[in-house]
Amino acid sequence: MRSSDSSEVYAMLRPKPLDYDQRTTLVHVFNNMANQIFGNNGFPVVEAFGSFTMDLFTPRSDLDLSVNFTADTDDQYARKKKISAIRKFAKVLYSHQRNGIFCGVLPVVTARVPIVNVIDRGTGIECDITVENKDGMTRSMIFKFISSLDPRFQILSYLVKFWAKIHDVNSPRERTLSSMSIISLVAFHLQQLSHSELMMRFLADGSDFESVERNTLAFKGFGRTNKETVAELFVSLISKLLSAESLWEHGLCASNFEASWISKTWKKGIGNLNVEDFLDRSQNFARSVGKKEVQKICRCLRDCALNLLDFMRGKLETSKLKTLLFGCLKPDELVSKPRLKRGKRKRKPQTSPDSRYGLGKGKHAVHLVGSDQHANSTTAEAPQVVHRHPTQAKASTQCVHKPKPPFVIIPSGFGYSLSLQLPVAPQLSRGLLGRPPPVNLLHLNNGAQLPQQGLLLPLPSQQAAGSNSGVTYAGAQQLQGSEN
Repeated sequence: MRSSDSSEVYAMLRPKPLDYDQRTTLVHVFNNMANQIFGNNGFPVVEAFGSFTMDLFTPRSDLDLSVNFTADTDDQYARKKKISAIRKFAKVLYSHQRNGIFCGVLPVVTARVPIVNVIDRGTGIECDITVENKDGMTRSMIFKFISSLDPRFQILSYLVKFWAKIHDVNSPRERTLSSMSIISLVAFHLQQLSHSELMMRFLADGSDFESVERNTLAFKGFGRTNKETVAELFVSLISKLLSAESLWEHGLCASNFEASWISKTWKKGIGNLNVEDFLDRSQNFARSVGKKEVQKICRCLRDCALNLLDFMRGKLETSKLKTLLFGCLKPDELVSKPRLKRGKRKRKPQTSPDSRYGLGKGKHAVHLVGSDQHANSTTAEAPQVVHRHPTQAKASTQCVHKPKPPFVIIPSGFGYSLSLQLPVAPQLSRGLLGRPPPVNLLHLNNGAQLPQQGLLLPLPSQQAAGSNSGVTYAGAQQLQGSEN
């Protein structure tokens, strides 16, 4: 795979302005909902984190949200209070589910991190709502800072994550790799190539925004000796992970904090594949990976390595290699679709057609849902929902028009204010990995540029929303309209 090929794939897979716009609107909707539930006294504030704020999301990605009741960077909120807040949120979401605005509401208060999952009907975006998830927000901030040192980290993370998604090895629910473990493995690979302990130095003065930002600035221009392209980094990462296949079961662990392989033992059942959490070193980012699933992951790595080898020997065409690695690259088909597999629930599956069981009946149905259909959602079979791409033909069903920009984003009370724009376009600098990327990468970013905001990680703006004003979608937009 040549560098130009990886650049082309990255450009094709990037989210469109509509994808940023929809997620930004959902953050606003959940902020309004939090104010209605808990009062409007400055707190709580609903903030996005994870792949969206790191600009590593795809149109199929979940939207991670944290309901923050304090401005402290440390998570000192009692677990009982978190569970109580999750239940209150779930109660309101159930009422909106009955009205056809949301579907698939599922609170999981027994999880290590209490969470409520919900799917917006209009966009198909699944939202994972937690309470006071400061660790998750801090991790997102740190990885965003690494992206600022060299854009190849972001591009490589995006490609590896998409490769894993296409090959069904990027789903903690199915006991494969989480997105955080994949991104951490990419960061681990780059740290080793640069012979530096980035994470250790980033966190030397604490994990608060000011300390991490100050330590990050000291690394500008770092790693000049490394001259590998994104394509070369992709190949060497696959090779590195494949070489560790027989060593995972013996305690081999990728430590970002030490920037080296270490030996580590975990509790039974959570050490089949080991990627150390650099904030809490007692935790394993890959704890969800099952024993059989490790074999599946290694099988995918072997197939990938063989395909790359065939390409290097001239036995495989470029187009065929792209298809084998990243699937059929059709951006119009990369739309959000509800994920239906969930944990067990006490409620009988037949009781609600809006439940995930009800959604499963219409698994192969793909069409827009009008507001008149929402009214009968409790008696009719719930279909899957896919938003319409701007270039598609007109839909015959009635849709609720989305509100016109600018959307009012409630300012955050959380004590971080990332000064980086999101998404960040690749810059011409020597950076973490040495040689700068090709000039033609400068125009690959199709996302909307962001103004500076007072959030832990800035939310995408609605700069490009005007060009999509003719696009209609329902769901949370309907809720936002009724609130106004």
